[in-house]
Amino acid sequence: MLTCEQVQAALSAQLDGEPSPLDSDLIDVHVAGCAQCRAFYDRAADVNRLFAFNDVEINVPDLSDEILAGVESTWRRQVTTRTLNAFLSRIAMVIVGVGWVLWAIALLMTNATDTSSAVVVDPYYMRVAMETVSLRCAIGFGLLFTSWQPRVAGGLLPMMGALWMFSFGFAVRDFALGQLNQETLTYLLLVLFSLLVLLWNWSVSHGWVYVSSLIRSLGAAPHS
Repeated sequence: MLTCEQVQAALSAQLDGEPSPLDSDLIDVHVAGCAQCRAFYDRAADVNRLFAFNDVEINVPDLSDEILAGVESTWRRQVTTRTLNAFLSRIAMVIVGVGWVLWAIALLMTNATDTSSAVVVDPYYMRVAMETVSLRCAIGFGLLFTSWQPRVAGGLLPMMGALWMFSFGFAVRDFALGQLNQETLTYLLLVLFSLLVLLWNWSVSHGWVYVSSLIRSLGAAPHS
């Protein structure tokens, strides 16, 4: 007479794909009449299906190469654009700086010619002229140094911004009084161009990071 232990051992062998020690017809007859063995078979079959499902390999495509290629191409484009802008801004600073220095030299030569002539020159005019030469040389050499060391662009920006602000205010006054001349207009445009070039170089190097951080901090919601 078959016992439940023998039938359950035979059922386990069948589910595992091993040869059964009992005939399958005898097993079926016993399971049909034994609730305990039928419940054992159902539980064993469920466990077997669970392990079989976990063993199925899901074929997931490897997209790491495509993702890395996309990130690398984007990074390379950003680096190329940033390098090009940094180079062009430094070249522009050299051009503007040389322009300031040449303008200072031209003004200095003009004053030297005036002092060497027989015409009496007003001392106050000469002092203002020398201060103007010094200012233009300082701006020119400052731009040339910044083109060599771009990290100091942020330090030169406030000075150039203040110079543009006051120069523009005086130019508006001269325009209202009808006293705006070509030299003042040229000076104003050169100051503006110097300010824009400095701002360009500063934003390319690290200024945009500060601006983005400031915008995010202003838009951040306080936590209670």
